[in-house]
Amino acid sequence: MPHQQGRLTRRGRIWFGYVYENGIRKQVNTHCTDRHAAMIELRRLEQEAADPRKAAAARTTLRQALEMLVEHRWSEAKAGKRAPETAHFYAKKAGALLRLFGEDFRLAQLDAPAVDAYVRARRDEGTSDHTIHKELTTLRAALRLALRARLWSGSLDEVLPERFGAGYRPRERALTPDELSRLLGELTAPKAAAVAFMVATSANWRECTRARREDIDPQSGWVHLRGTKRQTRDRRFIVAHPALLSLLRYAAEHAPGQDLLFPPWANVRRDLLEACARAGIERCSPNDLRRTYGRWMRIAAFPDEIIAPTMGHADTRMLERVYGKLSPEELSRRLLLHARAALPDCIANASVGTEIDGISRQAGLAGSAKSS
Repeated sequence: MPHQQGRLTRRGRIWFGYVYENGIRKQVNTHCTDRHAAMIELRRLEQEAADPRKAAAARTTLRQALEMLVEHRWSEAKAGKRAPETAHFYAKKAGALLRLFGEDFRLAQLDAPAVDAYVRARRDEGTSDHTIHKELTTLRAALRLALRARLWSGSLDEVLPERFGAGYRPRERALTPDELSRLLGELTAPKAAAVAFMVATSANWRECTRARREDIDPQSGWVHLRGTKRQTRDRRFIVAHPALLSLLRYAAEHAPGQDLLFPPWANVRRDLLEACARAGIERCSPNDLRRTYGRWMRIAAFPDEIIAPTMGHADTRMLERVYGKLSPEELSRRLLLHARAALPDCIANASVGTEIDGISRQAGLAGSAKSS
């Protein structure tokens, strides 16, 4: 038998109440056995009924916001505004966020201390600040969408750290010809062919896995790289550097595939790390192999405006800042390559002006002046 006390009705041990939603009286379950606690819960339910959007925002979880972000990125990829790899990127970073925050973490709980605790936990796991920066970028993008959908009412500037990861310095590793030769000697023929292909063409790992036999002409040096990240990444050009052309021909000869050039290589980073250790050289990654192309092309004095499009860059800024950065020794060798094209010596046969005690003289005439 229900027992009513004011605005509450008890059924068994549980208290129920009534709220008005859009002018309609509705019974709600407080899930409380204590009358005082039931009144507090009833007031909260009344507030939610009065402002459904605020109630929805209070219930929104981080998982829902991240799923909305990934879905949005995939829709942009289907529309051709983003690459599929970008959607994969956000999905991967969303996984890292959910692992530490938890599947049921609510956006209403998100504040600066919670984000700071996340950063500390990731650093304790040995994660670099650069990787954490990418994860916070994903979180920021999810919160922007939630803010637009009125599922979150917080402030991005108050929650997220300012300019986190601004001190990141990109790697500058590139292999010398001797290092590359030693590395190839520590790999099986198919894997060595893939490494040679990446150095010869500037292909990143994704482009390497998509390379087909029909995409290369090892005799002329023409290649087609099937890039997907942006429009400039899908590119056709000729490998003109003699050493790089030799590597392209090596890759074509030792690549086992007749359609796709290279078989799947599941643990490429680990295998490269171990091969570098056996070869006695500094570790390298697939992106370091791509960087090697830019370094060798710059050392050979190819113009940046030619190198940049062959690497899939829209301009030369990335090449100058990262991929083609030269050491002082490499810069000196490049300068020597231009020595033959230098202007003739313009002062070899000219008299040199001097000034002594404020009197301007010509060194070439000094002897004749004294003799007279």
